[in-house]
Amino acid sequence: MKAFVATLLVSGSVIHCGTAAAQTARNSAPADSAAVEQEGQSHSSGIQDIVVTAQRREESLQRVPVAVTAVTSEQLEDLRITNISNLSAVAPGLQINTQGRQTVPTVNIRGISSGSTIVAVDPKIGMYVDGIYIGRVVGSVFDVADIERVEVLRGPQGTLFGRNATGGAISIVTAAPKGEFGVHGTMSVGNYGAKRAKIAVDLPAMGPISARISYLHDEINGDVRNLIGGETFDISSAVPEFGTIRMANKLGGRNVDGVLVSLRGDFGALRADYRFDYTDSRSVGRVMQSYGVLPADTLGQIISPIIALQPQYGGITNISTTPLDAVANATSEDRIKTQGHSLTLTYDVSNALTLKSISSFRKMDQSPSAYDLAGSGGLLFTKAQLLGLLTKDPDAISDPANQPGPRDHFFSIFNVYENHQKQWSQEVQASVKTDAFDLITGAFYFHEENPTTNMIASLATFTDGVFTPALPGSPVTRLTTDNNSYAAYAQGTYHVTPEFDLTGGVRYSKDKRRTNIFALSGAQVGSIGVGDFRASFSRVNYQLIATWRPTAKITTYAKVGTAYVSGGIYAGTRFDPEDLTAYEIGVKSTLLNNRLRANVALYWNDYKDLQTQVFANGVSTIANAGKARIRGVETELELIPVDGLSISGNMSYTDFQYRQYILGGVDVADIARPPFLSKWTGRVSVAYSGADFTSGAYPIARIDANYRSKVQLGPLAVLDQNGDIAPVNKYNSAKGYVTVDGRVGLAGIRAGGGEISVSVYGANIFNKDYTAYGANVAQMIRGIERGRTYGLEISFEY
Repeated sequence: MKAFVATLLVSGSVIHCGTAAAQTARNSAPADSAAVEQEGQSHSSGIQDIVVTAQRREESLQRVPVAVTAVTSEQLEDLRITNISNLSAVAPGLQINTQGRQTVPTVNIRGISSGSTIVAVDPKIGMYVDGIYIGRVVGSVFDVADIERVEVLRGPQGTLFGRNATGGAISIVTAAPKGEFGVHGTMSVGNYGAKRAKIAVDLPAMGPISARISYLHDEINGDVRNLIGGETFDISSAVPEFGTIRMANKLGGRNVDGVLVSLRGDFGALRADYRFDYTDSRSVGRVMQSYGVLPADTLGQIISPIIALQPQYGGITNISTTPLDAVANATSEDRIKTQGHSLTLTYDVSNALTLKSISSFRKMDQSPSAYDLAGSGGLLFTKAQLLGLLTKDPDAISDPANQPGPRDHFFSIFNVYENHQKQWSQEVQASVKTDAFDLITGAFYFHEENPTTNMIASLATFTDGVFTPALPGSPVTRLTTDNNSYAAYAQGTYHVTPEFDLTGGVRYSKDKRRTNIFALSGAQVGSIGVGDFRASFSRVNYQLIATWRPTAKITTYAKVGTAYVSGGIYAGTRFDPEDLTAYEIGVKSTLLNNRLRANVALYWNDYKDLQTQVFANGVSTIANAGKARIRGVETELELIPVDGLSISGNMSYTDFQYRQYILGGVDVADIARPPFLSKWTGRVSVAYSGADFTSGAYPIARIDANYRSKVQLGPLAVLDQNGDIAPVNKYNSAKGYVTVDGRVGLAGIRAGGGEISVSVYGANIFNKDYTAYGANVAQMIRGIERGRTYGLEISFEY
């Protein structure tokens, strides 16, 4: 299998456009029949066409001059994409990791990463649900109960979407009511106690009003035993309202409930769509283990002798270069509740003019939770010993009276975090469509409030489970952040000829930031400190596109555009916006009587003042690193050689080079690498849907292989105290890997006026151990992803 995958990737013969599902006569009804009729093709045995809103209006996926991948609800189910991290494989240039905390995805598109938990930093990848901008990625919006389509837009979004984004956007579209009774659902059980159920009920229309109600439950047990699971840590002396935190017994578990209510009112020329979504998520972070101490890090030098003494005290170091079945991590349950309300009004003034209003309110509440990012939860050392170490008093370390007991814990970093966010947004839009030109123009407003309490204690000591600070100063950061964003935009397309279009767009953005810092921990000390800080930033961004369609089956385009991400204030220190100028050419083609779809995009990005976060010597900082150049190629392909058989895949190559990376006044571009970015990624899928039996049922089978090349885990090379590359640096990257998923079953089973499908599935079938995330925090901390999962799934529709 691996040789087969490698051959296909190298040859470049298997590349896909966003979906790996076999689309046959059963499920390939075109989403844009007009586009299909224009091509003069029969869609009954060809590739499904998909309508996307990548340019804020409905267009055929193959005709829009944008690098976008779209995945329908049927394909999401077929591929068992049950959380946001599963999306990585379906779109070239998209890589998603969880940062250990399952509620904080790191999303990377074309080498640009987004996913900081820091409220001062805006996402580099825009996240949208039904056109609503999601200000904070904490708490996966992917747990919305009923998704109709996911669109992944690659490249900067600097004109049309709600907030500027330098990397791209992920747009989730929820299912609209159908106006007639129907039930659709899936249920599955699997290993690790996995249970998943999703059901959507359409109610009959009541006059002009239609309704749809959906529910989701998704749970799976942790897969790694926590050796300090069940222990409690009293931190009330530092944060009274946090009280006592209990550590989870197993790491990597998840339990989610979600509800979506959709209402639609059709009042002639006016359509009103209301959405309410609610998610209650309980999860436990992934395992964190150590590959060794950072020799030149100030914090690393302090904990190195402490680690050396652990065999004498019975402590647990979590140090291993191979996956551990059990670790000691100070990680608790992370509970996040999110909810959102949105109202979209669409008014067709005439055949040429449509007005739209999008109003929303969302909130997110994250309860206090601990996550052992530093992987030091098993170390035993007392406050008296630490003071002796810091004052170079060996007698205090060896004194029998100072020896640690089983609950006298020491942490290089102890972190408990609580976060709350509310956001309001309003967008008004006018769309004009004529034979000669198309125009979209509008205005956007966004406001968020974000109070945060963060205990981040360096060199933290506990006596019998009670926090007993050894160092002066508070370990707590308390702040509130208020962000306001305003924008006005317009983008028009002039149809020069039936085959050639020119598009131009412009956007003015203004961002106002206010951060009121009441307390600041020693691990987040800035150049200014506590106080009330304000900053504002503004930009004018543009986009130009030339589109040529030599035939109805081929779209070619060339584009140039800019985008920016607002600056902000972190720990009392102001950082500047980052700016990106992007160049791209692409070809989209549908050939062989709609049996072959092949898309290619090449891009070049000039990145300036990119915002980076570094944790070094016990202090976290955010700064503008300097300059970078990113270039790459993305290819997608889907082929249906015969009815019922689909071969598809995608491939991306990303070349990221820092041209300047200023850290502490020194240019470290020669040892800097973008973390969590694989230069090569690829996917190969084969799906089969057999002929009907006499009962109407038919067999289904598929296999998917996903590849990621070597990934850098720490942003900088690890140096020794002489400034040379340290031996432990060989673990600063993770090897490339291939994972294989599969499914086999029987679909179309008739039952009581409906249909049932039954299948068995497997993910990471060959139980590949792989690392996709890590952090250099005093030690080289690395995490291992979950191994093989499998189960039985039943879906039904009436």
